[in-house]
Amino acid sequence: MNTILAPTLLLAGVGIVPVFAGNQILLRNFNSSDGTPIVLAAGTSGQLYVASELLPTSTTQITRVVELDLNGVRLASIDLPGMLYLNAAVVDSKGDLIVAGENQTYQGILLKIDPQLANATTLVSLPATLSAIALDGAGNIYVTGHTSSVSFPVTAGAYQTTPPYNGDPRLPTYGFATYAFVTEVSPAGTLLYSTYFGSDATACNGGSFCINKFGTTYGTAIAVDASGGVVIAGTTTSNGLPTTAGVLAPTCVCGYNYSYGAGIDAGFIAKFQPSASQQLQWSTFLNATYSPMPLTLNGMAVDSAGNVIVGGSADTGLPTTGGTFQLTAGSNPTGGGYLLKVNSTGTAAIWGTYFDGALRAVLLDSVGRMVIGGYTGIAQVAGPVSLSFVGKVTGDGSTLSDFYQGPEGYGAALAITSTGGFASVLPSGALWIETLSPGPSLLNVANSASGQYADSIGPVELITLYGVGIGPQTSLDGQVKGGVYTSSLGGYQVLFNGVAVPLLYADSGQINAVVPGGISGSTHIQVVTPTGTIDGPVVPTSNSPATGIFQSPAGWAAALNQDGSVNSPANPAQSGSIVAVFVDAYSGQYFPDGGLVPIGIYDATPTVWVLDPWYRSLEAVWAGAAPGIVNGVMQVNFRLPATPPAGGGFAFAVLVGGVRSPQSMVAVTP
Repeated sequence: MNTILAPTLLLAGVGIVPVFAGNQILLRNFNSSDGTPIVLAAGTSGQLYVASELLPTSTTQITRVVELDLNGVRLASIDLPGMLYLNAAVVDSKGDLIVAGENQTYQGILLKIDPQLANATTLVSLPATLSAIALDGAGNIYVTGHTSSVSFPVTAGAYQTTPPYNGDPRLPTYGFATYAFVTEVSPAGTLLYSTYFGSDATACNGGSFCINKFGTTYGTAIAVDASGGVVIAGTTTSNGLPTTAGVLAPTCVCGYNYSYGAGIDAGFIAKFQPSASQQLQWSTFLNATYSPMPLTLNGMAVDSAGNVIVGGSADTGLPTTGGTFQLTAGSNPTGGGYLLKVNSTGTAAIWGTYFDGALRAVLLDSVGRMVIGGYTGIAQVAGPVSLSFVGKVTGDGSTLSDFYQGPEGYGAALAITSTGGFASVLPSGALWIETLSPGPSLLNVANSASGQYADSIGPVELITLYGVGIGPQTSLDGQVKGGVYTSSLGGYQVLFNGVAVPLLYADSGQINAVVPGGISGSTHIQVVTPTGTIDGPVVPTSNSPATGIFQSPAGWAAALNQDGSVNSPANPAQSGSIVAVFVDAYSGQYFPDGGLVPIGIYDATPTVWVLDPWYRSLEAVWAGAAPGIVNGVMQVNFRLPATPPAGGGFAFAVLVGGVRSPQSMVAVTP
């Protein structure tokens, strides 16, 4: 079974197309040796601070803060071995980095770190989760989050000093309430103001299911407005959360329902003026449809007029208006991501919109545009793929002025740099830095088969570069001369450490290339265009095979049935028959870089397994270099189970040299 599958079916890559763009974006790689990036903050003098989590040692979890310049060059780092998590960070006017996280005993810790990352000082420790942080003009620090502690410190005369219900130890099982809070700390660490914000009360439908159900309120975002007012936002299941007269939503569509088996959240926004006689200026719920789809409120910003912009994901039911932008055409009937602007008194929604995906961050730039970050979804047979994005929205919500779509992920940490542009970083290590000049942008370097961000690359791996203006306007298929793909298409080239590599396809938003077989150490990726060179990331190399299963445009595995025909729902394989799938993995056979594999049998040197969803091994009939296709593509023939799967599709993964691919699916006769 060595029928040649059309190379265009294999080499098209995963469609990740930016809608439109403005300034040039630099793609840089946050090296995995510095851990998994979680939090991003921008300094006042061109620095970026990335807080990351390293794998735990035998004795402790280590978090690290890394300083970069605006070209992504690593400048310094500091390890914080006593910290389990870092959740938020901001830079004050003196250049000190303020970070909020949790230590080994799950105490909320507020740290101050000097600009050179030489010393870290604990400002305050709180029995709480610290989720968000903000500063006022005097450098005072405000945090919010959630706590169930009765010993959480509150200041005399604070708005709410009564602690949450903490259970009855006389009962075999007992629940407890959770409150949000607002805490103000001086630059030196003195507690200036601190209040609970929550209620034990909740609505519940379900008889005995409702025993020990109490209100839970989580502060997830905080900002300080021009008047010195402190705005917090988050989610709640408490119908007793205090609200004020005349606001957008004075009552809560929230609580617990036995048929859903979980809490139903509403959003909330509340503004405090700690020094005023009426500390709670206003408070409102944000209500979506009562359903098990969780409402999240992940980002918030306050504009110069005191209007509040929030975003996250929710079911339908939030207030929306006409004339707003959409990331996808038309309305979204099932909810999804949302962006909503509420007026400065909390009494009305100025505008609101839903869109496909979810929103994870909301910031304001120097000209009043909202810079938003999150992810949108692409349907795949083996499961949805979420692609991160950053966009800019005009203050009236009508126009999405810039939109960059990039690597797979559930949204990036986001910051506004000292130059006014944005920076974002994904847990995968992909780092975007906006410049102040228009130009072509390289946005993603991904494995061509799996579509996953290439935080490292391996020999003869097939990779796909995505971006804006990185290739020719008219698409060009690779050219084969002397049995080898050429390294130039339409005057465009891809360089690895200055060496041009074989190209398989190119258009303005995508270039497919082959990593050289002799690569080692780290490599600097660049794209040469007729008008100049686009500088890309430096990524480490790996000896492990890059294992991904090539997909068809419809999202099924690019596979052949036993008779050599292309597998599809309209042409499924028979149960118990042999199918051939194609994997981006080095077979162990030597062929020239970019060379076509001659027709013949070239057995794979590494061990190859095919696994079902329960990790049971299937019969792998043969594996080796795919005949008639570029070197770097392995063909794996395996036998389907004799029992037909339900639904007409069979899910599987391929294990090559100890590296497991993401799951894919072939069509099988039910």
